[in-house]
Amino acid sequence: MGKELELFSSLFESHPNISILNIHNRCDDIKVGLENIVNSIGGTLKYKDINDIDQKRFRLTAREYEYVVVCDCLDKIEDMKRFIDQIYHSLENSAQIILIGKKEKSDPYSMLQILEEADFRAMNQIDIFENYHLVMAKKMHMWGNGL
Repeated sequence: MGKELELFSSLFESHPNISILNIHNRCDDIKVGLENIVNSIGGTLKYKDINDIDQKRFRLTAREYEYVVVCDCLDKIEDMKRFIDQIYHSLENSAQIILIGKKEKSDPYSMLQILEEADFRAMNQIDIFENYHLVMAKKMHMWGNGL
């Protein structure tokens, strides 16, 4: 997992005060990678376990994060549109979302479709992990919902 986490960390811009939200379903290996990234550049990392979230009341603060990493929990989302809209709202302009799903229970093409429907741009499937699919996209200012 060492080389995989090194490649994963290269997806993040290295600037101080970076703010990352990790919404997860107990992805401890990804959590370790995110902690290493944040510790090396002096940012903040917040966690939300999908199993502890009241999805009907799920709200995030506007423009709080540069990155939101959603790890292995898309199959647990009750209202995908509302969930992704909240994440979109929480991202700074030109910020990024990363969807990670275990290969045995996720499909990168449906992950890309979720992001496209939510007006994310510059979507990419990135093959870094042996056991996970990773899809990354950007919130673009003045595009779609970024107005």
